[in-house]
Amino acid sequence: MTSFKRILFPVDFSDGSKAIAPFVLSMAQRYHASVIVLHAIQPIPPLYAGMNTVYPEAFDFAGAQEDVKIRLRAFAAAELPKIATDIVVEVGDAAAVIVSTAESRYADLIAMPTHGYGPFRRFLLGSVTAKVLHDSQVPVWTSAHAPESSHRAHPKPRHILTALDLKPESRATLEAAVELAKECGATLEMLHVAPEGEITPDKSETEMREMLAEVAVENAENVEAEGGLDLEVVTDGSNIAKLVRSVATRKRADLVVIGRGVIQSPLGGFKTNAYSIIRESPCPVLSI
Repeated sequence: MTSFKRILFPVDFSDGSKAIAPFVLSMAQRYHASVIVLHAIQPIPPLYAGMNTVYPEAFDFAGAQEDVKIRLRAFAAAELPKIATDIVVEVGDAAAVIVSTAESRYADLIAMPTHGYGPFRRFLLGSVTAKVLHDSQVPVWTSAHAPESSHRAHPKPRHILTALDLKPESRATLEAAVELAKECGATLEMLHVAPEGEITPDKSETEMREMLAEVAVENAENVEAEGGLDLEVVTDGSNIAKLVRSVATRKRADLVVIGRGVIQSPLGGFKTNAYSIIRESPCPVLSI
């Protein structure tokens, strides 16, 4: 069951942080959730001056933390009105701080932008976001293009697309997507994209539809009854991210839902598919 009662919102005071605040606000209101507003202060390395001479840089971390807390409180008051917030400032590597804070404070969701800049923004994925996606076991909501005027999304999703690979983990992903669609009153598109060569000739599109219907039948009855459940099977999975982008654009999706099965390989390393889907998606991506 999807239940986001504590949302971790890392804020670095960038345009990206401000751009996704309406989405965080909408989710907090929808789930009656509190929001942990977090900022990580990067440790300052020692100052080197001269051969074999090190002059340590003195820095008032305690004072800096208090200053940042004041800024975070002002940010929360302006962007997250009437939401219960917990202001947290930690010193350390940003990705490590986000992952550890999510664990120690029992966050149900991490919401953060990615950081790609310039004309190649959609081809980039910030290192902090990449590390959090890799290391955290908490669902991560990301948006690569929130600051862009062409960004297609709505704080309350109206059209949800879930990309499934039909591995065992796909059931949990589908259940989460179905529940989100029901809670938001959104339509749901189920998309199966298969790596090239995965589908053998004896697995027809009809059989794939039957497999997906079987996974969804217990939880999708209400959505299906309202005509809001659709299915598309793509058997050419040579470029999964572009296929997801194409369908999301055509269906005017507000949210793409993918699972850890799509992201994580049996060896524990990341496939390029998840990063590519997030970079290419015209709307936010929720990684369950």
